[in-house]
Amino acid sequence: MLKIGIIDSLRHSYVAQPDIEQAVFAGAGTIELFQVATAADLPPPAAACDGIISWHLVPLDAAAIDQLTACRGIVRAAVGYDNIDLVAAAAKGIQVANVPDYGTEEVADHTLALALAMLRRLPRGDRLVRGGSWDWREVGPMPRLRGLRVGILGLGRIGTAVARRFQAFGCEVAFYDPERPSGWDKAVGIDRCETLDELLDRCQLLTIHAPLNAVTRHLIDARALGKLQDKYLVNTARGPIIEPQALAAAVAAGNLAGVALDVFSDETRAPLAPLADSEATLWSPHVAFYSDRALPELRAKAAQCLRGILETGDHRNVLAETRRG
Repeated sequence: MLKIGIIDSLRHSYVAQPDIEQAVFAGAGTIELFQVATAADLPPPAAACDGIISWHLVPLDAAAIDQLTACRGIVRAAVGYDNIDLVAAAAKGIQVANVPDYGTEEVADHTLALALAMLRRLPRGDRLVRGGSWDWREVGPMPRLRGLRVGILGLGRIGTAVARRFQAFGCEVAFYDPERPSGWDKAVGIDRCETLDELLDRCQLLTIHAPLNAVTRHLIDARALGKLQDKYLVNTARGPIIEPQALAAAVAAGNLAGVALDVFSDETRAPLAPLADSEATLWSPHVAFYSDRALPELRAKAAQCLRGILETGDHRNVLAETRRG
């Protein structure tokens, strides 16, 4: 029987009972749930696990992976996998996979929800009415959605779904993604920008859908934010893609028309004071991935992927950096 470990956060857990995972491994394996504050707190039984399902708030660095002496596969229960040391995993012969095909609709819908709430100034309107004011002039200026120039940073599954939704509102959509092959723009019917600067100069609203890696970390820095003067910014991808101090400075200076964030560089405390104090900001607590159907789907897909890796030695979601052979 296979031994499967689920590594989840003690602080904010995603899995209360591993019933979904146990159903996937029925007759083939047993599931043990490890809820810990950090990977350093993993108990000895984790070392005996053949496979691991890893959740968001417990990064697996080289030291943590070194503890997994029996492990042959790790599945990151998410699209992003920036919190797993792929080099360390590959060195131990551990294949790592993600779950790229869940929650696309949820993240895309949430992106539009944030953008629309920001553009239509819904939080301010709500506060005004609760305070007894019905003067529409106090809500402030709003751009027309039709014809709005939207820039998509990262045109993968989610970025494409977001682009389609903005197009349905009559927006003019363009993207920048050096990973997409030539001709991709023609296949999806979305204008391509050859550089990030071109996208920033062109758009009125920038929405981020890139993975977090060495190239994209702090890609939206002070210089990039300077090109978003009086423009809107949405991020439902990964917080560290935006340099936090630069963003705080831009918001404090009133340079951005609006900022809507579902992800942050530090998700253990309140955002920096300039962000907290500004009416130009709108937040949600890293919830874009979630719906009543998306979370069970994610758990099932992660377990199915891990079972495939352990039983066949491969799965289509195994990351190239750790694929054997």
